[in-house]
Amino acid sequence: MEGDDIRKVREKLGLTRHEMAEFLCLAGYRSMMNIENDFRRSSKFTAKVLSYLDSLPKNKALGLIEELNRHEP
Repeated sequence: MEGDDIRKVREKLGLTRHEMAEFLCLAGYRSMMNIENDFRRSSKFTAKVLSYLDSLPKNKALGLIEELNRHEP
């Protein structure tokens, strides 16, 4: 999954770079920016998760993100 594809998924879900980075357990805004600008590659697992979220309707994807965020260690 290319950076532009990742940005489109994030924008489709209405999340900021900071919110998406937090969900993906990245260091923060800059890490997300670097992935979206193809300066850094996302992990294969991250690409799979984002591809799955992209396949869901927006409300279901956001519900899944919310549910997963409740289980932070």
